[in-house]
Amino acid sequence: MSKLTVVSVTKPHPGDLVREMAYDELKGVHVLFVNMPLRETAKPNTPPEGPGLLAARLRQYGAEPTIVDLNAYRIKDLAAAALPNGRHLTLKEARELLEAHFRKHGQPDVIAFSGMITTLRWQEHVAKICRSIAPDAFLMTGGGLATEIRTGLFKWIPELDAVAHSEGDDTMLVCARDVKLMKELGVKNALQSPRMSHYVMGLSPDGRPRFFYEGDRPKDLDILPFAAWDLLEEDVFGNPVLEWYITTPVWGTAANNSSATPFTMERSLTAVSSRGDATFRTPAPSVSGAPKANGTTESGPRRNWRRKSA
Repeated sequence: MSKLTVVSVTKPHPGDLVREMAYDELKGVHVLFVNMPLRETAKPNTPPEGPGLLAARLRQYGAEPTIVDLNAYRIKDLAAAALPNGRHLTLKEARELLEAHFRKHGQPDVIAFSGMITTLRWQEHVAKICRSIAPDAFLMTGGGLATEIRTGLFKWIPELDAVAHSEGDDTMLVCARDVKLMKELGVKNALQSPRMSHYVMGLSPDGRPRFFYEGDRPKDLDILPFAAWDLLEEDVFGNPVLEWYITTPVWGTAANNSSATPFTMERSLTAVSSRGDATFRTPAPSVSGAPKANGTTESGPRRNWRRKSA
């Protein structure tokens, strides 16, 4: 009886694949990050760091990222009477926001979900919404939920085209390149191309290729940019999303949390300030506050949360 020989194939570090990319490699690729809602009873006080960092990374290679932060909204109306800080958007309102975003920015090539493990139900619903209004978009998920569940998410969210676990600073770029290749060559020819990454894992029941991107710690932290906070300055309805975060207390007595500091900060922003040698970093985008939009409060929109875009 012949013996079965098992050959172990060592996959390259995703950073090695990025090293081969030109700095305009992703020109023309539109990527939308959708940050999922968290803890409805709590005021959102920390902007979505992951999407912000990955958006800035994509810009380094010519891509055009945008962000829809579903966690930023706390609506104060009759339906939120029992919630002092307001309620999440309904699924209908989330769909309206995404549709308006697509009308302004165009159909994205990639829609990337970000969220903690508690966001599974939201991701299930938002995946269906995105697939219905952007049927040709490449849907992927990353963050805490994807890192914990990994390929099991394909069973729970069948609309997904890709799951990316762990650090996404490099795999996000590789994914965007794969999507651009499929867009330019067609799926069949792209899958046969030597330029396609090794993260293809098979086909979905409806014949779409599925990918499992394996993240790793970037080899050079010094080349990573600061988060692209400018993408949160205003949503498509004119709401000053970034300003909501800046004016929500994070430290001090007003924050009513475990910081236990004896002072109060009226304006603050929790963010990653350095991941390598900050001496070699590009200056962070300005986070100066924009004028408050009509129909908003310090912490979020009132009932009439939609308004005509500026």
